[in-house]
Parts: sequence; C-alpha cells; structure tokens
Amino acid sequence: MFVAEVLGLSLGSLALSWVGAYVVTRRAGRGAPMDVPVARSSHARPTVTGGGIGLALALCLSLLLISVFRHGHPQGEIGLFSVATVVVAAVGLWDVYRDPPGHWRLFLELGAAGMVMGAGMGIYQFQMPWGPSFALWWAAVPLTLLWMTGVTNLYNFIDGVDGLASILGIVYASGIAVAAFTTGHPDEVLVALVVAAACLGFLWFNFPPARVFMGDVGSLTLGFVFSVLAMRLSASSLRPVPLVFFLILYSSFLFDTSYTILRRAFRGEEFWLAHRTHLYERLNRIGWSHLHVTLLYLGLGLVSLLLALGYLRAGPAVRTALVGLQLLICAGQLVFVKAVEGSEYVLIHRRPKPTLKQQ
Repeated sequence: MFVAEVLGLSLGSLALSWVGAYVVTRRAGRGAPMDVPVARSSHARPTVTGGGIGLALALCLSLLLISVFRHGHPQGEIGLFSVATVVVAAVGLWDVYRDPPGHWRLFLELGAAGMVMGAGMGIYQFQMPWGPSFALWWAAVPLTLLWMTGVTNLYNFIDGVDGLASILGIVYASGIAVAAFTTGHPDEVLVALVVAAACLGFLWFNFPPARVFMGDVGSLTLGFVFSVLAMRLSASSLRPVPLVFFLILYSSFLFDTSYTILRRAFRGEEFWLAHRTHLYERLNRIGWSHLHVTLLYLGLGLVSLLLALGYLRAGPAVRTALVGLQLLICAGQLVFVKAVEGSEYVLIHRRPKPTLKQQ
C-alpha cells in the first residue's frame, strides 16, 4: 500500500509540475509574466517566469491528499501544513505578477509559520553534535519563526541561475527521504519524494539554458516545505533527526545566502533589496556559465548530503568532526570564489554585459 502511495503521489507530482511549466512556457508573450533582463540579471534575454506554479500546486495537493487519505481528515498537522503551504505559494504567485510590499509579504509568511506552530510543530530543543540536548524554552517561538521565514526566503535567493533551485531541491529532498525512511517517518518520506519528483518535472524546462524560470511561486514554496520537514523530523517523539543534519544538508545555500546578507549589512548596503552578489552569482558574473555554476553547487550539495547521512549514523566524536568538515567546505566555497575572481580566468572569460539591443 505504501509503495502504491509513493508511486501515485510522486508520478502525479512529476506530471503536474511538468504540465505547469509546459503551459507557462507555451504562454510566453501571450499574457504569461516575463522576466526582462536588467543590470542585476544573470540572463540576457526576456524569459517567461512563474513556471513553478505547477510544482507549488503539486506540493499543496499532495500534502492535502496525505492528510486526508493517510490520516482520515485534513485538520491535523499535515492538513495545516498544506494550508500554510498554500499561503506561501500564494505569496510567491503574487510576487510573480505584482511586486507586493515587503511588510505584507513578511506578514503572510509569518502567518503561515504561525499555522504550522499552531499545529504543534516547532524547534523546542537542540542537540549538540557532541551529545547533550537542551530545551530552548522562551526562545523556541522566535527561533522557530526565524527558521521558517529564514529558510523560505534564503532558498528563494538561490533561484538566480538556470536549474540551481530545482537541482538542489532534488538533492535535499532525496536526503530527507533517506533520513525519514531510516528513522521510521512514512509521512515525511512521502512528502520528500513528492518534492523530489516535482523538482524533477520542472527541471525538464529549467535545465540550462532554461526555457522558463521557477519564480517565487516555486522557490518560496520549496523553501517553506524544506523548513517544515526539518522541524517535523527534528521534533519527532519517535526517532528524531537532529536539526544539525539539516544544517549540514542545506549548507550550500544557507552559507552562500547568509554570508552575502551579512556582508552587505556590514558594508551598510540595503541588503533587503535585490542584487547580484551571492557567491554563485559572482561566479556567473565573471564568466562561469549557468551550467557550470549549477554543476558546482550540485557537487557541493551531494557532498553535504553524504556528510549529513554520515552524521545521522555517527557517534558524538565523529559527528563533531563532520560538522567541522562541513564548516571547512563552506570556508572553501568562499575562498574558491575569491580565488577565481582574482585569477586570469576573469580576464579571459568575463562576459560583456548585455546591451540594450541584445535585451
């Protein structure tokens, strides 16, 4: 029965995501929103965006079906999870067609996070890599809200070159599925496989060179789902998956985006505004193709996946060493970008900015 559920939901999500991207692609120039290149853009020609609507719809419907058919009613944790995901997807869709005020966007994201917390999900304790756990007490609520809104928006920031958000989505969802399966959490296995399938369906149109962009409707939804899956598994009363597992798994995008925000803040820049200074964008800006950037981050994601799975099965000493190794990889990520920026590669391969005629 479980295998049938996995196959049905995964194939259905893959198909719905593919169809959604296909329909949006076919409507290019006929009412579909277009992403027109500006100075901070990484693409040189107008491209239809919002292709992640099928992906978002697949995730929302799958969560609702899981809550109804596996639990008999839509009012439980998974049911509220699905409603909250609809809210985040709606915020993303709003952003695709209009530019909503930042305070309204944050208000709705916090509302979605509040729904999840109202269902009893949250980050209430933290286990250190070397063993001991401690309760977060009064800090649990603000940290949970920060985690959900933070991961949601940071994942949105990684959707800046072709294929990156969808490929990393497959990697992260696969890692979560393995962790959930080995710790006995069938609902989370289903959700993770649905996410992987939906990302795969969208990747058909988004692989470099992309025919359609995901848009906030897809990237915000993915980030929100990844944040909630981490909370559900880490707070499980059965065999919890340590939150550090997810910090390692997500590190390739968490480090890139967090470092960039802090760097811009310390420089006195308006870090909340759109820009093109994330580490992966800096590589693209100096001449790396979308494909090369995406493959590099795929490699980083796969290494983090292996380290995270190793962390799940290791003892305290090895866990501490794995965290240290992941931190070294993040530092190496930064050093590598700086080294490439300062090398002769830049002089040879730097691409000229698209002219107005090219745009």
